Amino acid sequence: MLKCFDLTGQTAIVTGASKGLGEGFAHALAQSGADLFLAARHPEGLQRVADEIRAAYGVRCHWCAADIAKPGDPDRIAAACTDVYGKIDILVNNAAAMRNNKPPQQTTPEEFEAVMYPNVIGTYALCRAVGEVMRRQKKGKIVNISSMSALIVNRGVYGGSYEVSKAAVAMLTKTLAVEWAGDGINVNAICPGYYGTEPNRRFFAADPTFEGKVLDMIPMHRLGEPNELWGALILLCSPAADYMQGSVITVDGGYTLW
Repeated sequence: MLKCFDLTGQTAIVTGASKGLGEGFAHALAQSGADLFLAARHPEGLQRVADEIRAAYGVRCHWCAADIAKPGDPDRIAAACTDVYGKIDILVNNAAAMRNNKPPQQTTPEEFEAVMYPNVIGTYALCRAVGEVMRRQKKGKIVNISSMSALIVNRGVYGGSYEVSKAAVAMLTKTLAVEWAGDGINVNAICPGYYGTEPNRRFFAADPTFEGKVLDMIPMHRLGEPNELWGALILLCSPAADYMQGSVITVDGGYTLW
C-alpha cells in the first residue's frame, strides 16, 4: 500500500453505518487502518457491524445510536467520538433519507421536508459539529455522500425532493471547502450512481421492468457493487487528498455521460 493511503491511527466517524453503503464504508476504513466511531438509528445493526470490524481488522470500533435529523444528535455524535478518542480525523456523512418517488404535484410540503431535512440540515449539522473539533485540531477530512442525482434529473423516476437535497449536499460541500480550507480541513463529496443496495433492490422489485431500463441507461450496463465506491472514499479520507478541496467525484458507471 502507498503510505499516502494508510489511515492507521486515524479516527473516522461513519453515519448510516448499520447497513448498506455505510456498513461497507466502515469496513473499507477499518481495512485501511482507521479506528471507527459508527452512528445510525438502529443499535442492533451498529453492534453487529462493530463486532465484525473488531474481529476482522483489530481496530477500535465504538458506536452510538443517533439520528442526524434529530436536533442535538449531531452534536452528541461529535462529542461522543471526541470523548472516546480525543479527536476526529475523518467524517463520512453517509446517513440520508431515500427518494420519495411521487410526482411533485402529489408531494406534500411535509413529505418534501422529510427528505430535505435529514439530507441537508442533518448533513450540515454534523459537518458543523465535527468541524468545530477539526478546526481546533487544524486538520480533518470530511466526505459527504451526495448522488449523481445532484447533477442530473434521473430518467424514469419522479424528481423533486431527493434531487434537490443531493444538489444541496454538493453545494454545501463546496461552500464548506472554501470556508474551512484555511483551517486545514478538506471537504469533498462522492456522487454514487445506481448500486445493488437493498433500497435499490426493493425499488426494482416493485417494478421489474425498471431495472432493465436503468441498465440500458448505464454505459457499463450493470449496477455498481458497493465496494466499487471504496477507492474513492479512501482517496478522499487519506493524505493523498491533501490538495483536493471541494471536489465532487462521480462514480456511476457512466450514467451521467449521456
